[in-house]
Amino acid sequence: GFSSSKSRLEDFATTDQMVERNSPELIAEISHERLQANLAHSEIRILHDSDSSDHFVRREWDGRVFLVNGGGSHHLAAAKYIASRLGVRIPLKAPLHAHSLNAAALASLRGEFDMFVVGEEPFAWNAFTDAMEAYRATWLWHRLPRPRDRGARAVLLPKSVGRSRRVADELRGTGFEDLGAHLGGLIDRQASLARTSP
Repeated sequence: GFSSSKSRLEDFATTDQMVERNSPELIAEISHERLQANLAHSEIRILHDSDSSDHFVRREWDGRVFLVNGGGSHHLAAAKYIASRLGVRIPLKAPLHAHSLNAAALASLRGEFDMFVVGEEPFAWNAFTDAMEAYRATWLWHRLPRPRDRGARAVLLPKSVGRSRRVADELRGTGFEDLGAHLGGLIDRQASLARTSP
């Protein structure tokens, strides 16, 4: 995957889908010549600029590798598309930054807080904060990381406070996303991928 592109990356499950839909002219011909033309694109900094800050990122709970790129996503996706069909291997070399979730830290956090995802549209968020103030529940919020940083916030409710526990029960019962359960699922997936990776 890519970190950035002129295309809306969230619209595609794969880089192949992106190039098929948004740049079909780059893959219209499956040939070594077309492969080399795509690879020659100057914005593929991972190939053409040894001082580039482009690098790879792998999130251990996900297992996929993403290129944090400054450009060239369509041409690199097209080159990957063509190379896979021709059976050609193209080595890419750049630093790899691996990120993992700390299972012990998450267990500690989940032991102290119920955590939910709450929308931050102004009307809904203001109504939520007014209700929390009127009920005198103890709580705090935190911005979610990308790509969930727009439109929602993490709300943490201390389990040691009765009013906050009742709010958590209400949020859970009305279908708010349980962030603690979601993160727990990512920890399980991370452990599973670690057991199966070479």
